[in-house]
Amino acid sequence: MDRTDASFAPARGGDRTPHARSRRPPRAAGAVVGVALAVTALLVMPAAAAMASSTPAPVPALSTARGGDGLSLVRQSPWVGPKAPDQALTLGLRIQSRSSMSALSLTVTVYRPLTTRSAFDETLSGRGLGFVTAQSPALAVSSLVTDAQGVTGLTVPVVGDAAPTVAGDWTADLDCAPGSCAGVYPVRITLTDSASTGSVSGTQLVTYLVYDNPASGSQPLRFALVAPVGASPPPTAGADGKVRDPSTRSLTGLASLVGAVTGAPAVPVTLVPDPATLAFMADTGRTREVTAVAALSAAAARQTVAQSYVPVDAGALTDAGLADELTAQQRRAITVLSALDVRAQAGTWVAESGLDEAALDQLAPTTPYVVVPQGSVSGPTGPLTTTQPFTLTSGRGAAVTAAVSDPGLGAHLTAGAGADPALAAEQLLADLSFIYDEAPNLLGPDGTPAPRGVVAVAPAQWAPGPSFVSSALAGLEGNPVIEPVTLDQLFAQVPVGADGQAPTRRPLTSGPSSLPGRALRTARARELGFQSAAAGSSVGSAIARQLGDLLLAAESSELTPRQQQAAVTGFESALSGQLRLLSVRSDTIRLTAGAANVPITVVRNTAYPVTVEVRLTSDKLHFGTPASQQPGAQCRAPQVRSTAGGSTFSALCVLDRATDAVYVNMRARTSGDFRIDVTLASPSGALSLADGELTVRSMSTSAVAIALSAAAVLVLAVWWGRTVWRGRWSRRGAHSAPPESAA
Repeated sequence: MDRTDASFAPARGGDRTPHARSRRPPRAAGAVVGVALAVTALLVMPAAAAMASSTPAPVPALSTARGGDGLSLVRQSPWVGPKAPDQALTLGLRIQSRSSMSALSLTVTVYRPLTTRSAFDETLSGRGLGFVTAQSPALAVSSLVTDAQGVTGLTVPVVGDAAPTVAGDWTADLDCAPGSCAGVYPVRITLTDSASTGSVSGTQLVTYLVYDNPASGSQPLRFALVAPVGASPPPTAGADGKVRDPSTRSLTGLASLVGAVTGAPAVPVTLVPDPATLAFMADTGRTREVTAVAALSAAAARQTVAQSYVPVDAGALTDAGLADELTAQQRRAITVLSALDVRAQAGTWVAESGLDEAALDQLAPTTPYVVVPQGSVSGPTGPLTTTQPFTLTSGRGAAVTAAVSDPGLGAHLTAGAGADPALAAEQLLADLSFIYDEAPNLLGPDGTPAPRGVVAVAPAQWAPGPSFVSSALAGLEGNPVIEPVTLDQLFAQVPVGADGQAPTRRPLTSGPSSLPGRALRTARARELGFQSAAAGSSVGSAIARQLGDLLLAAESSELTPRQQQAAVTGFESALSGQLRLLSVRSDTIRLTAGAANVPITVVRNTAYPVTVEVRLTSDKLHFGTPASQQPGAQCRAPQVRSTAGGSTFSALCVLDRATDAVYVNMRARTSGDFRIDVTLASPSGALSLADGELTVRSMSTSAVAIALSAAAVLVLAVWWGRTVWRGRWSRRGAHSAPPESAA
C-alpha cells in the first residue's frame, strides 16, 4: 500500500476509536483555543506556547548549515515509556562548528504525535512537523558532557504516562492524559550560535521520540529485515573472457555488513547471499567474509535463503523465454552455497521486481513463499499499511503465500548507507513503531489478537554504516512493540488476510524483458554442447561449470542490458579460448588402387580429454568401416551412409592424447585432386568444436575402367591381328597365280 493518510490513528493502551488521544486541560490562564476548521480534536495549549502552537512551526531546510558547522546523531535511546529503565530520551550528538563551544547552544523542540504515515514521510525532510508540544530553553553546549570521542550527551526526561525517574538537561512534558501518551513524536534539535550575526547557524536534525506503552495482550509487530550479501554487480567476464573483480567499494561494503550483523547474534535477520560473489572471493583467497557468512548461516537467529546464483529478475527471464535459466540459477545457488559450507534453504524467493504469471508458474512447485514489491500485485488496499500475507495466484493453478516489501522501510535501509546512518536507524525504528500504532489490537477471524508483520528489503550492494546496523539491531532487541523475525517465521506467525485486505491477489503484468534473450539462448545451447564434450573428466567438468557460471552471471538484474550483452560476449570469448585448443591437421592424402584406412589427425592441447563426433561428407569418396582404430582414438563403431550422390561418415571418439588419429576407410570414386571437410562436433550436436579440410589426391583406376580398357585393347588386338592376317593371305595369293597366255 502506498503511504496514504489513514482514516484514524488509534493510540496504544487506551481507547481505539478515531482521534481518541485526550489531552490535559490548560494549565495557564492565558491559553487560547486554536483554530479548528476541519480538525475538532485539537485542544487548548498552554498559554506560554499558544502563539507557537496555533500554526505549524516553520522549519528551515536541513541543509542550510553554515560552512564548517555540523550536527549529527551518533546514538539515541530507541524508545521511552513506563517500561523503560528511566523514561528518558538520551542522545549522543556530534557537534562541529567554527565558533567556540562556549558560544553554542542546543534547542530541543518536541511536536505532537503523528497520525498518518504520509505525515511521517514528510517529517523526514524536516517539513510538516506540526504543532509544538514542548520546547526547551537554549541549552549551553559547554554545560553538556562531551566524551573522549567528541560525542556530546543530551538527556531529556519525559513526562508521559508516568513520571521520569532521573534528572536531565531538560524535561519534556508530552502534555497527554495518562494512558494515551503512546505515539511517535517528531523532535527537532537546532544548534544556535550566539556569536553569529544570524544567531542560528542553520544546523539542525529531526529525530523521533517513540513513547511505547502497549496494552496487555497486544501482539507486537513482526518485522523481517532482509539483507542481500554480495557485490553489485557480481563478477562477470570481460570481452577477453576473464572475470573482472567486483569494485573495492562493493567488497568493503560486504565486509562491513557481515561484521555488523555478526555483532548482534540475538536479532533475527534474513540473509540472501550472492553465491557468485562468495565463490569468487573464496577462489581468490579472500575467505574471511565467506567464513563469516557461513558462521552467520549456522546461527539460530538467522535464515539464509538459497535463491539464485546471481540476483535475477524472475519475471524478465520467463518473459524472455528463459524459464529453464531460472531453474538453473536456483540449482546452482544451492550447489555453490553448500560447497562453501553456507547453510541455506530454498523455498523462499525475494523478488526485486514483480513476478508475472509465467514466473509464478515456474517458481510455485518449489517455492511456497515469495516477497514482492508493493504495487506489483492486484487488489485494493485499505487505509492502513499492508501488514498481512496473502495468497498470490497466477490463475492457472499456481499459488504461493506472498508478502509485500514496504518501500518506506526500504528507504530507511538505503539511508543507512548515507551520511547519517545512526539517524536513519532511529527513523526506521520510529516508522515501525508508528505502523504498530495504526492497529495495536487487531483481532483475527477467531476474535483473538492477530499479529501483523512487515518486510523491509535492503537494496543490492547494501553497505550500511556500522552505526546503522548496530543502532537498528540494538533498538529491535527487547523492543516492547516490535518483534524481529525471519521471513519463514513471519509467514508462519502472521495469518493471511487478518487485516481485512484482499486475501487473494494476482500478479500484475510486467513490462517487456530487456534481457538479450536470443543471445542467451544461443549461448546456452553452445555451453551445453561444450559440457557434453568435456564432462568426461573432473578437470573438463570444472571448466564446463566455470563457463556455465559466466553465462548465469550475464543474466544478473544488477547489470544494464548493455552490460548483460557484454557479459554474454565475455562468455563466448572464454568458450572460444577452449575451442582453440582443439584442431584438425590439414593433410594431403594419396589414394592408390583399392580402399585404404586413412588417418584423420586431431591435435588436442586441452588439459582434459574431449569427446567428439567426427563427421566427413564427400561426393567423390566412398566411406567404409575401418578394420581397426588402433593405434588411434577410442571410437565407437562408425555410421556410414552412401548414396549415388555421396557418402557420409560419423563416429563418436574420445580424444585423450596430444595427437590422435581417427581412421576412416575410404575409396575414391574418381581420379584427381579434391577437398573434403572434417568437422568435430559435440556429442549433443549443438556445437562445432573444430573443423578442418583435407586434400585427397586419387591415383587409382576403377575396376570398370580397367575392364573397359582391357576390352578395348583386346578388340584392338583382334582387329589388328585380323587385318594383318588378311594382308598376308592377299600377298600369298598374288605370288601363286599362273601367268596369262599370249594372245
